[in-house]
Amino acid sequence: QMKIVSEAKRAAAEAEAAAAMARAEAEADLLPSELHAAAEAGDAATVLILLESGSDPTLTHVRWGFRVAYDVARDKDTRNAFRRHMAAQPNQWDWAAAHVPSALTEEAETEREEKERQKAKEKKRRAEKARKERRKQEDAERQAADRQLQQAVDAKEMDALCKAIEHAVQAGCPEDKVSAARSTLDKLRRDAADPEVQKRKERERRAAAAEARMAAGGSFVAVRLND
Repeated sequence: QMKIVSEAKRAAAEAEAAAAMARAEAEADLLPSELHAAAEAGDAATVLILLESGSDPTLTHVRWGFRVAYDVARDKDTRNAFRRHMAAQPNQWDWAAAHVPSALTEEAETEREEKERQKAKEKKRRAEKARKERRKQEDAERQAADRQLQQAVDAKEMDALCKAIEHAVQAGCPEDKVSAARSTLDKLRRDAADPEVQKRKERERRAAAAEARMAAGGSFVAVRLND
């Protein structure tokens, strides 16, 4: 029996809570909500029309957490609609209670727009300067990579040439020069794998070394004769 009574009390409490919620929602439906809805939607034109028609910006609304319409405005343009009306009607409402921070006059808007234009112009100038500096740096890196590639081709050293080709590709060197360097690298690799070519290079190296020794000896004899 006690359990039945407890359940009955709980059901009655839930019914009362539901009734209270229904009453609150009904009362909320009677509250002006157009200004809040337009502000939340970011409809600046409608906000301005409603304010000019007498909508009270100081009213709070339960559906928006008891906040004023300005506080639920979606964007800057919508908030500026409140500020423009404040400039036109500074004494119509308690604008502090409406949370509107300051009036936005035509002069202030013109000044703000001019500042924004100057800011955009300066941003564009800086971007153009950065682009030119970046292009200048890229050109310098490309020229350095091109010189390094040519030196590696002339030296005919495979390791150095591999690195120079990779650097040239990253720096954006002309494709014809990179292709020519790759052909040289392929030839060096083929020669390195050919025993006959290696024997010929060894004979050439020895011959060059002998000539160098002979030249050095001839210079020594000439010095002795002059003495």
